[in-house]
Amino acid sequence: MNWENINVQFGNILRKMREARGWTQEEFAMRCDISRAYYGRIERGEHSITLDLCRKISDALGISLAALFTDYP
Repeated sequence: MNWENINVQFGNILRKMREARGWTQEEFAMRCDISRAYYGRIERGEHSITLDLCRKISDALGISLAALFTDYP
């Protein structure tokens, strides 16, 4: 695994999960209780997030926290 791009890879995984549900960035950010601009930076891999935010994201997606990381190579 190329650890230099871990934030980008995570952002791509989130984008796929969000788009699979038909949500815009704004809709998903509201479900996560964060700003759309902040979520956009996460999705582009420009920001490394905390475990607390990972929990909010997994809750919004209706999946376990571990499921956020199952698509990593």
